[in-house]
Amino acid sequence: MSVGAAVACCALAAACTSEPAPHSTPSPSPAATTPTESQIERQIRLDYEAAEEAYRVNMAEQDRLYQAGGSEKRTPELKATATGSYLRITLDSLREVRRLGWHAIGATKIVGVVRDRGWTRGRIGLTSCEDNETVRFVDKSGRDVTPKGRALYVQALTVIKEGGRWKVSTALTTKVETFEGRQCGV
Repeated sequence: MSVGAAVACCALAAACTSEPAPHSTPSPSPAATTPTESQIERQIRLDYEAAEEAYRVNMAEQDRLYQAGGSEKRTPELKATATGSYLRITLDSLREVRRLGWHAIGATKIVGVVRDRGWTRGRIGLTSCEDNETVRFVDKSGRDVTPKGRALYVQALTVIKEGGRWKVSTALTTKVETFEGRQCGV
């Protein structure tokens, strides 16, 4: 008798018996196994996550300070998330807004961040797309003084580890008309 015939006979016999057929519980299907990440892959992943978080925290603090009318000095949040030319340029801009008596309405929308520009211990490259289309600047009298034109930017960022913390160090900023075709996670 073939295996198939034996299984068919057993199934028919179970169907003809007066006793209820035993309930079978489905056995759990094995979870899809994925290779575990190596120690270096884990370190790279964690570093990228921390670098992107530093960038996002920095942008949120910049938004807060622009909405408050700029700043003459770096805040603990800026100091913790930025360094080098990136911090200097940010502070220059915040000081100028304060000097002019302007403040922002709205916040930068980070459309996407791509971990694409390399990793070494202590240095990471990111590319981000920032949409500032809804951000408006107003002067003391409430008059809109927002610069004209599109406010879409692609930023090639370098994030470095300094004092045990990831900080945005440099940015190469390109003003664009659209994010279409840009590598920034959109």
